[in-house]
Amino acid sequence: MNIHSLNTDAASRAYVQNSDAARSNAGRADGGKKDASKASRVDSVVLSNNAKSLAAARAAVDGASDVRHEKVAEIKQRVQDGTYAVDARVLARKMLKDSQ
Repeated sequence: MNIHSLNTDAASRAYVQNSDAARSNAGRADGGKKDASKASRVDSVVLSNNAKSLAAARAAVDGASDVRHEKVAEIKQRVQDGTYAVDARVLARKMLKDSQ
């Protein structure tokens, strides 16, 4: 299973651009003077419900194992019993597909 990481570069770039735009707009509004209250202001971030859901899903995927232990145990048991069989044609097709 392939899970692609989120495009954090685009998100951080958008944040910086919005912050720069907000600073330049604030500078124009007061004539370029620095206000003491604005200098002590702290940046904050508010996440949407979609972003929170995505973060929860990503945490669940990160916490999940890449190995399906039940499937591995079943195959091991079948190999030990001598009942595990592989279709040679299917195996050959997959080997050829993976080599391309």
